[in-house]
Amino acid sequence: MIGHLRPVKDPFRTAIASRSLRAHSRVQVVHIGGALSEEMEITARAEEASNPRYRWVGEIPRWKALRRLARCRALVLTSQMEGGANVVGEAIACSVPVISSQISGSIGLLGEDYPGYFPVGDTYALAKLLERIETDPAFYNTVKAWCERLKPLVDPARERLSWVDLLHELQN
Repeated sequence: MIGHLRPVKDPFRTAIASRSLRAHSRVQVVHIGGALSEEMEITARAEEASNPRYRWVGEIPRWKALRRLARCRALVLTSQMEGGANVVGEAIACSVPVISSQISGSIGLLGEDYPGYFPVGDTYALAKLLERIETDPAFYNTVKAWCERLKPLVDPARERLSWVDLLHELQN
């Protein structure tokens, strides 16, 4: 998970879901992002102390976050609402499949039929997706291939050309 700890991000949903995974599960939740309130920091530290599957890294430089993301098996986005999370594009660029709450911003980025969605706030459904991504190679390969197909959309060269086109259009 990459995102600051604030209520709209539902930052502890994945940690809570990870508690219900089977004992032999190897899922580890690594959460990168600063606590934007003392209450959130206290909650993160308490979760880390009581949940062996959860590790809160805190805020780190962007380049370090991207390096960690590239080594992950999946990215989880638990936001209650989002206009289109940058981290989803970063995950796609790093060839990391995404598990996301089913919100309009993610639907706009990943597509309406993307198989890696769970209902907002549904801990049970998220836990089932975490279990599937870990134990079902066909499912993992499906979400990974879906994200791979989207990779051209986040290509920096394409983005630069789009900006050039837009600027030319505005000049005319």
